[in-house]
Amino acid sequence: MASNESLDTLPPSAKLALLHAQAAATTTETVTTTTTTSVSVSSVTATTTEEDKFVPSPDDPVVMDNSHFEPLISGDFPTPIGKKPANVTPLKKEVGKKNLDLNSEAAFPSLSASPRPPAVSSGWSANAASRLKSPATATASRNRPMAPPATGKKASGPSVTDVLELPANQQIANLPNKPLGFKSSADVIQQVINRTGTNIIASTNRSGTTTFLIQGAPVDVARARKELVAGLVVKRTVEIGVPASTRRFIIGAKGANLKQIEAKSSTRINFPRKEDDDFNEEDPEEMVSVTIMGDAAGIKIAKEEIEKIVGEKTAKQTVKVDQFDAKHYLFLAGPQNSNIRKLEEEFNVKIHIPTVTIEGDANRDAPITITGDKEKVQATKQALEKIYTAFEGVQNTISIAIPKRQHKYLHGKNGETLREIFNESGCTVELPAHDDSSENVIVRGPDAKLLEGLAVVIAKSRSVYVGVLDLASFYNSQGKDALVYARYALRYLLDKKTFRDIENDHNVQISVPSEEDLEKTVSIEIISKDEKSAAVAQLAVTNAVRKLTATHFLIVRVDAYLHQYIISSHRARLGRAQEAHKVKFIFPDEKKESSDVLIVYEGDDEKSADALTAASTALAGIVSDSSDYVSKTLSIPDKYHDLIRGPKGTTLNAILGADSEVSVRFGDKDTIKIRGLTKAVNEAVSAISKVYEQAQNDHDFAKLYSSEFFIPANFSAHVIGKSGIHINKLKEDLGVKIDIGENKSEEKTKSKKNASPVKVTIHGIKTNVEAAKDRINSQIASLADQVTLSIKVPQDFHRYLIGPNGRYVKKLEDKYSVFIKFPKTNRGDESPSGNPDEIIVRGGKKGANSAKEELVELYEYEKEEQEKRKERELKQKQYEEKKKAEEKAAKESSNKQ
Repeated sequence: MASNESLDTLPPSAKLALLHAQAAATTTETVTTTTTTSVSVSSVTATTTEEDKFVPSPDDPVVMDNSHFEPLISGDFPTPIGKKPANVTPLKKEVGKKNLDLNSEAAFPSLSASPRPPAVSSGWSANAASRLKSPATATASRNRPMAPPATGKKASGPSVTDVLELPANQQIANLPNKPLGFKSSADVIQQVINRTGTNIIASTNRSGTTTFLIQGAPVDVARARKELVAGLVVKRTVEIGVPASTRRFIIGAKGANLKQIEAKSSTRINFPRKEDDDFNEEDPEEMVSVTIMGDAAGIKIAKEEIEKIVGEKTAKQTVKVDQFDAKHYLFLAGPQNSNIRKLEEEFNVKIHIPTVTIEGDANRDAPITITGDKEKVQATKQALEKIYTAFEGVQNTISIAIPKRQHKYLHGKNGETLREIFNESGCTVELPAHDDSSENVIVRGPDAKLLEGLAVVIAKSRSVYVGVLDLASFYNSQGKDALVYARYALRYLLDKKTFRDIENDHNVQISVPSEEDLEKTVSIEIISKDEKSAAVAQLAVTNAVRKLTATHFLIVRVDAYLHQYIISSHRARLGRAQEAHKVKFIFPDEKKESSDVLIVYEGDDEKSADALTAASTALAGIVSDSSDYVSKTLSIPDKYHDLIRGPKGTTLNAILGADSEVSVRFGDKDTIKIRGLTKAVNEAVSAISKVYEQAQNDHDFAKLYSSEFFIPANFSAHVIGKSGIHINKLKEDLGVKIDIGENKSEEKTKSKKNASPVKVTIHGIKTNVEAAKDRINSQIASLADQVTLSIKVPQDFHRYLIGPNGRYVKKLEDKYSVFIKFPKTNRGDESPSGNPDEIIVRGGKKGANSAKEELVELYEYEKEEQEKRKERELKQKQYEEKKKAEEKAAKESSNKQ
């Protein structure tokens, strides 16, 4: 019993409940209670003469012995959620013969100074009066031990009680149109009780506010409170605008901040994706819309957390400074970034100056960024302008010719060499454009430092050892085909990652020619700061190339569209052929559209010809088996390509179907290439051609379209999927909006099969909408065809039907697209009927029946085999007994003689 001092800490509803409990606890006599309610029974009189020995069951969500709490309204006594209230039968008239003193304080104890008005029945129960009990019964109930949690687990830690109040306008149960899947508040409460193991009492006052008294372990109570709010409170959607620059801070690394806000507020927060809503995160003035979904209290918490982050980040500003010539960025930064560090410390800002390679007179668009307090950012910008003005007028240049191939080494990785030259000499380096044949390198700096800068540039260019190795020189004996074989060798070494291994082993860098340069030369460059390392690496490359003679290569022509199909569908066969013949198949890059497949022999020279021939024959066999994979080209004007493709490819997904494996490529010259298995390609060609005709004749082809239809109520949950997984995938694939209405008669109908159909509305491009409708109807047809069959097979035979490692049952499941469940009584996992011999087969009618037949046939076979085995064992035993008897008789006969 709570002390009087604790009354001040409780809300009004809980205070009233506590006063009821204290008054009722002092009553130990048999009393008669009469009350008026809004239900059909207007007056109930009851007398209790025997002790109620009823003990609440573990799944009873309302604990009647909780003496601290009582219903808030007279006549609205708490009832176990999910169970029908016990019928209260009025006493016979003979009981009323005895005169009752209605003014008796003992029989009718008052709980307050003023009489209470007529009670209103609870919003969650229409039979409040039928649950009315006499105080004696209530008292007897309170003396019973508390029911254990519904989960059957013992509560850990001390028990606490929490009070939750939900106004009427916040409750889903009071909405005229309830969301799909919501049955009743009682059902939600029962589920929360089952999951959390808490005891929950709910009562509604005249204004419609429902008070929940939650009792249990602190952790369970907190969880129950959270789940009650999630399941019972009306979800609202609110949009707020935040600066685009703060988006990444609100989301956090890998969504950490956003997840924390959602967990704290019990809401769902959605940010627009960049591809859906084009915005610039670097623009401090641009805003993005954030959607918050949840209850009113949660939305308030989420808004406060988001606004807190926005307030912190918008106090700073990021400014782009692009008025400076990128040639002078290193001068702005200063030696060892001294200017930047000084400004950052002085103004408490962050300055980023990108590394820019100057090629010819073309400066890259890479502005400087300054981040910090608005006023200090502007002050930093002005300071940079002063530095720029100070050295801009005193700059001069000098040029020097350096071999073209060494220009890239003056830049270094991420501009490291450029910074080294500037830090050592105070001068910068400008290189000619890559496609410029000029070898002149420009050194820029103050007149007093130009000569020093020139000396450093020359030293840096000479400090790098570059070894050039022409692979074609190894195949000079092949005449004009030397370049061809050199390219084959290069392809093989790159595919085997030989160059990468040499780079790691000898600390060098190997540069290979570009695709354009390969038409002229196959020379590789080996770069190192250590001349010895470069020489050793060059020797390693030489040894690798010398092993690849011209007899190691063979080219086989295979249509380019087949390459990826063969690699993916015949990977195992390719691997076996490579291992058997000691070869390597190298397919060209898919972008090249080349039909040349290179086969390289990796074994001894003497067997190369035979091995390459055998490998070529194996590859030809694979190509022959891939003859059903075809490529077709449609000639469709380029202006219709976007209509056929649809937003993010959704219309194309609708055209091809859910399980299509064809590949569609939109060409630049009014062509569309379709690749795949013949049947699928023909279907795709027909579907795309049909859509093309529609797009030509219908000017509203891409406009929004709506379609409504009905589906059986018992399949709606399957169409939606757990957490909306099925319906969300359909929306994403087809780019449509799908609304599945509520079945209003579902609560009143005991059987879902007899429930009224549910309306489905789909909005989007007509082609996509019709495809979504077809997929939903197809799914429903498949669900309607599902059956569950039962087979009775003695458990001793189950292991023969399952097979080693489940081989037999998996084969049946894959063959007939069914699910087969065997009971596992040794693990406590029995069949639904409790029969350890029962096997369940679930799937389409045809497949399930076929699988059942095969299981029965296998059982009959194993049964017959066991009988034969037993018969053989019996004969063997009889034979051995007969033989022993004969030996014994012979032994006894010999002893007598």
